[in-house]
Amino acid sequence: MLHIITNEEIERIKALGFETTGSTVPFVEFLNEYFPGFRIGEYLAALENLLGSLTQVRITKELSFHESPPPMLIIQYYSGDCEDDQTGLAFSQAFTRHGNEIVAELDYLRIPESARKKGLSKKVLNLNLQQYEAMGVAKIKLEAALSNGGLVWAKAFFSATEPEEVKTILIKAENKLTAEQFKFVERVYDNYYNQNPDGKAFPMNKWSQLAGMDQILQGSRWHGELDLNNSDILTKFKNYVA
Repeated sequence: MLHIITNEEIERIKALGFETTGSTVPFVEFLNEYFPGFRIGEYLAALENLLGSLTQVRITKELSFHESPPPMLIIQYYSGDCEDDQTGLAFSQAFTRHGNEIVAELDYLRIPESARKKGLSKKVLNLNLQQYEAMGVAKIKLEAALSNGGLVWAKAFFSATEPEEVKTILIKAENKLTAEQFKFVERVYDNYYNQNPDGKAFPMNKWSQLAGMDQILQGSRWHGELDLNNSDILTKFKNYVA
């Protein structure tokens, strides 16, 4: 049964410290109109439970919503030192409705260095996925850039959407890897683009499994997408975040 958001749920969100700004339409009406099924109170409480204790610095919690096409909901959760790569905490995600399709955009995820490599990123992704399925989100978009992001998102089965960015990574691999390592990297590249010259779904996961590519991808920057309507990809993503 599709979840209906209530005023009581909105009050619980405010009690967590989230501030809402945006359209003149009441927030509860906006959510039920454009993002029905979103258990936002449950979601934000779980997000607070996962991230709230990771910093002693004051955390800003914001919910912005806009009706002007396309309707958009933006969730931001960040510490006062969010720009610090060692101590900063930041999470930003946007939901956009395009006709009958909902797209989630993961804009930012930074975990303090002291809390990394403990599975927190996967827990956040799993938390997100529960709501994506409840809402019927069609795809997830992101830019892999922060710290180890290029490698993390490749392992999470996101495909690269910009051929020029993939080419840049290929060139870096050619300069850094041995000839023996690079021939396998180039083979994956050629196999895909020979069949899809203008392809927008390069399989970064295949690169992440090759010798030497972990270091190359850790410092990479690329735009990615994950198609939740692809049952094979969805299953792999579920297994990754489990």
